[in-house]
Amino acid sequence: MKVKLRSLPVPETSAETASQRALERIYAALTEGRSFRLEAGAGAGKTYSLIKALEFLIKRHEREMPRRDQQIACITYTNVAREEIEARTDRHPIIRCDTNHGFCWSLIGAFQRQLRGLVQAMPAWQARIAEAGGLGDRQIEYSLGYRVIREKSVSLHHDDILPLTISLMANLKLRRLLADSYPIILIDEYQDTDADWIEAIKENFLGAEGAPLFGFFGDHWQKIYGNGCGKLEHPAVEEIGKEANFRSVQTVVEKLNAMRPELPQFVDDPDSVGEVRLFHTNGWPGQRLTGGHWGGDLPPEVAHAALVNVRARLEESGWNIQPTSTKS
Repeated sequence: MKVKLRSLPVPETSAETASQRALERIYAALTEGRSFRLEAGAGAGKTYSLIKALEFLIKRHEREMPRRDQQIACITYTNVAREEIEARTDRHPIIRCDTNHGFCWSLIGAFQRQLRGLVQAMPAWQARIAEAGGLGDRQIEYSLGYRVIREKSVSLHHDDILPLTISLMANLKLRRLLADSYPIILIDEYQDTDADWIEAIKENFLGAEGAPLFGFFGDHWQKIYGNGCGKLEHPAVEEIGKEANFRSVQTVVEKLNAMRPELPQFVDDPDSVGEVRLFHTNGWPGQRLTGGHWGGDLPPEVAHAALVNVRARLEESGWNIQPTSTKS
């Protein structure tokens, strides 16, 4: 029996108009002082929206912010992302773009007395401190990324920075320093930002008088890391959905919209054609991997065999797997 598939009606909009609609809502939130979260699915152009928001802010604040010794903070997840954003904003001086760890250290590094007390209370430091006979008045530093105590200094591990920052959020002086120095803070890939750090932002800033305006950019469906916050929700944060997909054809987007109806996407070319095929390994009966990041995954050799099988089936149907024709 042949089954005729009928396409859904094409809405009278496009990825471009949907993208512009989201940008206008971002501009309005930035103008009116409202914190927001841009939820941008795969292919929506999230980084483009972040850059446009920064360009908008540069035009609005490039005169008064330097006079007030203020900057706009843009917190990214990786050094690669930081470098891309800096390049695309021409390294404008009112934009402070940094990784989460780098930004947090810039806030807490001057609080040496408080840091020494907090470090001494951290279980990971107990043996080293005892061996060194105490911390004394050693300078707390963050440069090497691993724990070491020298004659006059203490070097923090990457994993120390966020817990120390969260603890110091109880310090009113630090909170005022943050708000005075960075009245606007944009966070890229918010869904993979440390959950405890996001909770500290919620508790100490969101909805509080005199707090910075926060803009969160990301997609909780694309969360990768187990310690990430996932979907961020707060009464003081406006949700803005970017209903655009510049990457996929109409057939693919229809299937995506069926899976995620709360964030419908519109394509760049409604007349584009394509097909959707689903391959899964749900029926594999063996023991899957365990552990935080790999939990539920196939063993490497099984996963490789499944990939080889899928590739063979696609090539048999005429799919060109060469890099010039297929993205992986």
